[in-house]
Amino acid sequence: MVLSQSKSSGSSSSLGSAGTAILGGAQVSLTLLEKSVDGMNIPFVKGVAGAALEVIKIAKAIQSNRDECDNLVERSTSLLIVILGSMTGKTEDAIPDHLRRGVERLTANFYEVLAELKIIDKRAQKWRAVFYYLDNGEKLKNCFAKLHWAMEQFQVTSRVDSCLKDLEHFEELRKGQKTIQESQQELMKGQANMEESIKKEVREGLSGVREAIKEQSTTQDASSGPSTVMPPEPKLFGRTEYIEKAVKLLFSITGAKIAILGPGGMGKTSVALKIIYDALVVDRFGDNRCWIPCEQATSVPLLLELIAKSLNLPSSSSNDRLADIINFLKTSKLLYILLFDNFETPWDIEGQQSNVADVLATIASIPTVSFIITMRGNQHPSSNTIEWTEPRLPSLSQLDLDAAEEAFVRISPNAKGDPELGTLLEKLDCMPLAITLMAKLSEAGETVAELLEQWKSERTRLLDQPGGDRRNSIEVSIKLSLESRSVKGNHDALLLLGVLAMLPAGAALARLPNMCPSIAGWKAALRVLRGAALVYDSADKSRIQMLSPIQSYILLHHPLRQELLKELRASYYKLAPGRQIEPKHPEFKNIAKELAKEEANIEAVLIHALHDRNGDRAEAITISRSYTVYLYYQHSRADIIAEAVQVAKETNSPMLAYCLKLHADILRQQNRLDGSESLYAEARDVFTKLGNARGVADCNGLLGVLLRMRGLNEEARAVLQEAVDTLLALGDVEGAAWRRHGIGIAFYNQHQYKSACATFEQARLEFISVGNRVGSLHCLYAIGAALGSQGDLDAAQSALEEAKIGLLECGDLYGLASCLWHIGATFKRAGNYSMSIANFKEALTLYTQMGDLPAGQTCTRDIDEVRRLLASG
Repeated sequence: MVLSQSKSSGSSSSLGSAGTAILGGAQVSLTLLEKSVDGMNIPFVKGVAGAALEVIKIAKAIQSNRDECDNLVERSTSLLIVILGSMTGKTEDAIPDHLRRGVERLTANFYEVLAELKIIDKRAQKWRAVFYYLDNGEKLKNCFAKLHWAMEQFQVTSRVDSCLKDLEHFEELRKGQKTIQESQQELMKGQANMEESIKKEVREGLSGVREAIKEQSTTQDASSGPSTVMPPEPKLFGRTEYIEKAVKLLFSITGAKIAILGPGGMGKTSVALKIIYDALVVDRFGDNRCWIPCEQATSVPLLLELIAKSLNLPSSSSNDRLADIINFLKTSKLLYILLFDNFETPWDIEGQQSNVADVLATIASIPTVSFIITMRGNQHPSSNTIEWTEPRLPSLSQLDLDAAEEAFVRISPNAKGDPELGTLLEKLDCMPLAITLMAKLSEAGETVAELLEQWKSERTRLLDQPGGDRRNSIEVSIKLSLESRSVKGNHDALLLLGVLAMLPAGAALARLPNMCPSIAGWKAALRVLRGAALVYDSADKSRIQMLSPIQSYILLHHPLRQELLKELRASYYKLAPGRQIEPKHPEFKNIAKELAKEEANIEAVLIHALHDRNGDRAEAITISRSYTVYLYYQHSRADIIAEAVQVAKETNSPMLAYCLKLHADILRQQNRLDGSESLYAEARDVFTKLGNARGVADCNGLLGVLLRMRGLNEEARAVLQEAVDTLLALGDVEGAAWRRHGIGIAFYNQHQYKSACATFEQARLEFISVGNRVGSLHCLYAIGAALGSQGDLDAAQSALEEAKIGLLECGDLYGLASCLWHIGATFKRAGNYSMSIANFKEALTLYTQMGDLPAGQTCTRDIDEVRRLLASG
């Protein structure tokens, strides 16, 4: 393989004529450079050379951005020639400190360049490579900049030709040395064959002894016990960006110190192993990548022995195992990377944290050693003695939904495409360990729907395995976090965690003191819970949140005490009552905005209170009804009131009838007419037993509306008349007038227009008697509509126009829209199609403004029909 001449004029000017001739004309062989590197006995020089060679090889292989890549090849080759030529024949002691520092800096720069090139190389393998062209160019410019200072410091322009000659001469000397070495090897070969024959006999004689003592070998001291063999490379989803950031840090900084933090079950170990197995990390550290399983380190001596074993150090009778480790790492002068996995185990040893910190800090002081720790929580250990590499990696969080689905389907392929899989994963908060355990249940034959139903009742117990550990039991994993020294050492931490577990939408920091006034040390407790990664801050830092599996575990195993429950409920009950404000109220929007982030919490608190047999269930029913009135105008949801109805029946609550009626109101609003009708009838029966005539009349009035909507006009008139009679007896003329108006509509639907007109007129006079102008105008346009249907178009038009003016003055848009539609219908009957279309359009505009889609669609159909009539006319 040879180096190609650059197409970039910029490259030639940077090297000068001599350098260009050597690189372009002489066609420097990579083999020469590689052999020169092999002949070097200076570790830090071999390090920079290895990085430079890798940069040259990848830059030559990249197909896109060839000008920039050729330029980079020339610069890298020139630097390597000058450095190797300068070091030829020298010992490490003879190299000045400033030159050593320059080479070390250049090594880091080459690794940064290498990381960028590997990204570009990966892009080139994708069909979208063309879209990366400009960004690749920017990356390559950054690479040039990283090498520019070295071109000047090592005087590349003036020295490249002489250094290349030194290398060629050095290679000739090495060839001579190689001939001598080959002769020596031949002489030694015969001796080695003889020794091997003797060794074979000895091995055969000892084989029986080995088998006899095989079982005993596992009972020896700690150095032969715990395994530090690196686990296999894991398969991960959704962590690519995180891993790339970590790999880049390890390349750009010699002696990098990285911590992968986060809650238990987030896959910290898997991410760390994926980093260790990354090709770039393997290229840099080779076999000097060591895994230290710290969950076995239940004492400082065991921790040290695990480190020693991972480094393949022999057993030692030394009383200072740390000194053995440090001496080995310092004298080797090779780059090492140590992975301290599950470091929270030694860190939380009672009374030993300072000793563990000393071990970590001492290893951190060795410049050739990089390390990664994985640890539960969000706090870096030994921050006062260890300079953690910046920028620090963020705490590991849950997967996004796409990655979570990939991870689940990889274990359980049958779940692919299941419409409920996304819902199940959201219930698990896309927590990797929970996903893995749930997917294994799916693989064993459970459907996603079955698992979703089981999760509702069993929660984290579903993902628990008898005798399981942190890797295969979600409950064990969470329990380990709760048993950490920091959590156990703060009495308020578990109490506060119980409060927070009650709030699925998280707790607003501003409201936290009001939720648990008896937890005086809540601030310190919150710091502990954050540090243990049992809770986390929302993106805007305004709320404290908790992962769903942790929340479920706390609710199941650490239920909140009654006194704390009372405080929490009182706080949220203040938000829920008094919300019977209709959308017309000027404060409605502000109230809705205030409650938007707290709705899930209010509902969770209410549901818990409704079913708490030790709490005040009557108060919970009252608050639930009050809150549902707000929901009626905001979301039209019936889940809270449905729960309240069931509890009211269990407890024979006097609020049962009111809850039934409100439940029916919401179902009617949702157009679930059958369910609504049965609930109104049930509420009416309960009101009757209570002797509540007003409640009976209200239910009859609403039942009449539903019967009329179903076309049962005769039955509707009967129940509406009952309501009219009851309301008049109670002195409620206005209420009776509205129900009489409903009877008029039933007559209209039966085409009994004279009866309809008479009924509407009677209702109109009742409205006038109580000063309700809007009600009287509704009756007036209804009279106009009935007259029009009878064919009395002039009288109809007169009544409708009068009603339109009045409704416009009153600002009753819905009544006005209905009136305009009837005017349009009257003009249509009269054959005045242009006026008919004009009024239908006005009605359509108002219905659209109010969001009444069905009424708007009716107007549109009418407009189209009149246009057809006009066209055929």
